[in-house]
Amino acid sequence: MPGARSIVVKRAFAARPGRVFAAWCRPELMAQWFFPAPDWRADVTADVRVGGRYKVAMYDPAGGVHVQEGAYRAIEPDVRLVFTWRCEELGVADSVVTVELREVGAQTELTISHELPDDDVIVREHEGGWKGCLESLARHLETRTKEAPP
Repeated sequence: MPGARSIVVKRAFAARPGRVFAAWCRPELMAQWFFPAPDWRADVTADVRVGGRYKVAMYDPAGGVHVQEGAYRAIEPDVRLVFTWRCEELGVADSVVTVELREVGAQTELTISHELPDDDVIVREHEGGWKGCLESLARHLETRTKEAPP
């Protein structure tokens, strides 16, 4: 992407890579965490296969709708997911997101790399959004862990 800037966001989760990967690949699970703040919600459709498409509609508490969509480029179960990202609201068309998982003891280290246009507002909004989404994912995984039978 000419004039691109990449952001990298990392987070460790107290869950195995398989659970974290499933949270990114099952629409019913994605809808439980794929939003940047606890008082938001999401509707998700996802055809998780190379060439398949996804769409995430995030709803903020004021009634705003924020839509992200794209297509899957690479899928390596429990290791890596690559997809395009389109966010018309911020003027982002077909940027690329790479999610990488690495097992570290009983935890999973997740790294998101997102190639974006070289624009301070776009970069700031996406970096904050990804950090919020990963915080939501952490809450989701903790809740699911507490609900799971021993």
